[in-house]
Amino acid sequence: MNHIVDFEARTLATLLASGDILGMRMFMERMQMPLDVQDRLLHQASGLSSFDAEGIAALLEEGGQSLLSERLGY
Repeated sequence: MNHIVDFEARTLATLLASGDILGMRMFMERMQMPLDVQDRLLHQASGLSSFDAEGIAALLEEGGQSLLSERLGY
């Protein structure tokens, strides 16, 4: 795990442990994370037995990419 993922995971773990869902959304938005990835990450993180940085880092590394096609446009 690199330092950026470690920082993001620690920050998200702190926000999740404090119950600050809006803060998590805002932080993930600053990370330029797509909304579908944000939703999936929140869902997976809520299923963790404890909100530790290692577990959240693993979720970030395995599911950090959007499943939606880049060609979907308006």
